[in-house]
Amino acid sequence: MGYMLAFGVCGMVLGALVLTLDDLANNCGKTAIDVRPVLIARGVGAVLGTAASSKLYLWVPSNKMMSVFLLLVMVVLVYMPFITSVYPLYVAFLLLGLFTAITDTGCQIMTRKLHGAEAGPWMGANALAFGLSGVIVPLIGYLTGSLFVVYVTLSVVSCVTAVFLTILPTPGRNNRLHEGERQPIPAQRAGDGGGSREESQASACKLTTFFLKYKIEFHISGMLFWLFSGEVGAAGYLKRYVDETEVIGESHAELLVVVLWMAIIIGRLAGIQDQRHLTLSRLYRHSTILFLGGTTAATAILVFQNSAFVLWTGIAAYGLCDGPTVGYCYDLNNRMATPSEMGTSVAMLGQNFGASIAPYVISWVWDYTDWPQILILVILLSHLLPYPFMLNAKRIDEANKRRLRQETISSGPYETRLAPSFFL
Repeated sequence: MGYMLAFGVCGMVLGALVLTLDDLANNCGKTAIDVRPVLIARGVGAVLGTAASSKLYLWVPSNKMMSVFLLLVMVVLVYMPFITSVYPLYVAFLLLGLFTAITDTGCQIMTRKLHGAEAGPWMGANALAFGLSGVIVPLIGYLTGSLFVVYVTLSVVSCVTAVFLTILPTPGRNNRLHEGERQPIPAQRAGDGGGSREESQASACKLTTFFLKYKIEFHISGMLFWLFSGEVGAAGYLKRYVDETEVIGESHAELLVVVLWMAIIIGRLAGIQDQRHLTLSRLYRHSTILFLGGTTAATAILVFQNSAFVLWTGIAAYGLCDGPTVGYCYDLNNRMATPSEMGTSVAMLGQNFGASIAPYVISWVWDYTDWPQILILVILLSHLLPYPFMLNAKRIDEANKRRLRQETISSGPYETRLAPSFFL
């Protein structure tokens, strides 16, 4: 429950930053277009935070680590309504990206430590909390109509969650993820040549080795990148899409966003229940069906651009299909890859980067082309492109399993090898 709350706080912060960008810009005497690069600043912070998380939670595997960063989030949130200059706004977005990325990555690391091979549904529950936050933030804004109240409310929630995490027991200090179980990929020797050439070859070799070591996690990261790009983009820009296309009345725009988030929440609840009984092969099949459903829904909206009925049903269908997919990605990662702090951070990198960069890219292309359908195209791609990532991850996983079986047979009865526990 504590990790769900912390994950939900991260979702609420992201939602608030996107939904209140106009008000924050007005406080600085600018428009949202003028300050749009602050979303890039948040993305930089999110990438740095995700990259640092593996080391932080390896050094200090404690709930108190998350509590510290949630308190830092609280401090920045309280300051947000009082920012009247652009440069402090950049710094605030950067820090919030950094602190929330460390927190949400920590949630998944600690969830895997706590639940082990059964962590899949629990990681999906964390994603459910993120979905609930998408409803809570607009509701707070609608009920209060005050930028100050929105951010103070979020800061209080962040503080309460931080205190709650300090009370909860932490998974045992020795219950680390199995970083040492991965077999290292032998590095190729750099060829003869000048020192700079050897250094560049060595650097390239290290990057290649790192990718090969965590190639399944990189594929999961790619899936999460697109899923969160579509989800955050839809939540942030559906209202603008309605205002510009006038497919439905502007008064119904906020209701359409509520329909989206309610569909996502229902989908995630169904997905968590589904994960409890899924084998790996069925998990692949169910993910494929959902990706196809979301792609079909977005395609229908693109084809029938002037149909209000298609917009309502398409957004609802997309939300229902999108809801379980994030939890399924976490579950695939938990079943296919050897659990490790670094591996979890790699997988979360796509989520945090997609959630940060998508709003900026959608807004920039939209303003440049004056084509509102860019939002629907991103939603379509968010369910179309994860599929090839999943297929290749499946191929890699099956190759790894064949190699392990061959090594087990060749090792003989007197030699045992430690196999990754989540390959089963």
